[in-house]
Amino acid sequence: MASNPAQSNYKSRSWVFNFFGAGIIWGSSFYFMIFANQSLPPIGVAFWRCFFGALTLFIIIKIRKMPLKFDKRLITFAFIVGAINNAIPFTLFAYGEHHVSSAFAGMTNAFTPIATVLALLTVFRSEKVTRNQLIGLFVGTIGVLILVGVWEGVSSDSLPAVIAVILAPTLYGFGGPFIKKFIEPMNQPPEVAAFWQILGATVIMVPFYLTQPLFTGPITAASLGSTLMLGIFGTAIAYTLYYPLLKQVGSAVSSAVTFLIPLVAVTLGVLALGEQLKWYEPVGGVAILLGAAIAQGLFRSRKKLAM
Repeated sequence: MASNPAQSNYKSRSWVFNFFGAGIIWGSSFYFMIFANQSLPPIGVAFWRCFFGALTLFIIIKIRKMPLKFDKRLITFAFIVGAINNAIPFTLFAYGEHHVSSAFAGMTNAFTPIATVLALLTVFRSEKVTRNQLIGLFVGTIGVLILVGVWEGVSSDSLPAVIAVILAPTLYGFGGPFIKKFIEPMNQPPEVAAFWQILGATVIMVPFYLTQPLFTGPITAASLGSTLMLGIFGTAIAYTLYYPLLKQVGSAVSSAVTFLIPLVAVTLGVLALGEQLKWYEPVGGVAILLGAAIAQGLFRSRKKLAM
């Protein structure tokens, strides 16, 4: 159970602040990856993002005086989800943005709740899959095909990148049920569980990062600032916003953050970076969002949304 100061902080802060804070931070991560990529290899972007994220969470835990006990079982599970939810997808997104736009990568992130249905159908079969989830999976898959313009074919240069930015949110989809099944029942403060998770991802990446050049270009103010933003805000602070949001309004409302992330990513990509969208990319993005909404049951009567 979280300490009293943390609990009071959860209750005092507006859920609207937490909702938009998490969505804006995660959505802007695709923008900052563009600049971090200028100085670091993809796994370097992921490593430093997790390193600064773990460091920030450790400081937050100490400030809030939360217990940080060495629980072997928790750490084992956290390292596994750290690979699934952080180390691999962060690297895939960073790699993908060398070849596709940040807006495109941001739109694929909306596939996460649809990928969760895949996880429930294949690995975590103890949870019942609803008809809405199956329909959402179908609609979302069609959305992905539209997003990549499958009828035009994908060039050999961008095909691995497209696969990477679709595989990344797919892994997120598997990470969520894993956390729910193995980590949530341990009743740890979310900041503590997140710390071990991000630290695990950092440790896992070390041997792989050391096989590559540590830097691929000069460190600039833009690349350093973007890397710090990805770690401090996009990896650590976002957790301190999203988990309280879950406590305040439940999963139905908090899951709608999924819809805010691509909107922020596309807005920054088009307005700040001058990225051009093909006509079918936003159409595919909307289709993915529609599939996600159906899968999450957002079109059902929600009498208990306000908590």
